[in-house]
Amino acid sequence: MASLDTYLHIIAVEMLAILAVVQRLSEDKPLKRVFSTAFLALLGFMLAHFATHLLPAKIASFIYSSHHEYHSIKPSGLHQS
Repeated sequence: MASLDTYLHIIAVEMLAILAVVQRLSEDKPLKRVFSTAFLALLGFMLAHFATHLLPAKIASFIYSSHHEYHSIKPSGLHQS
């Protein structure tokens, strides 16, 4: 069974498609602007959500894989007994 996050992604993509079609079919300028704003807002939320999934893992991977000196430095001033 797919996770709730997957279902939310599918719903958001469907909403983007619906907003794009309705915006194209609309003839009224103010209504077209409303649909365009809603489309851009939803797209922005989707991109931000994608970034929160992707970026933390990429940043951590970069830090821990390419900077080996962070793993090899041992504090010299601390003595454990």
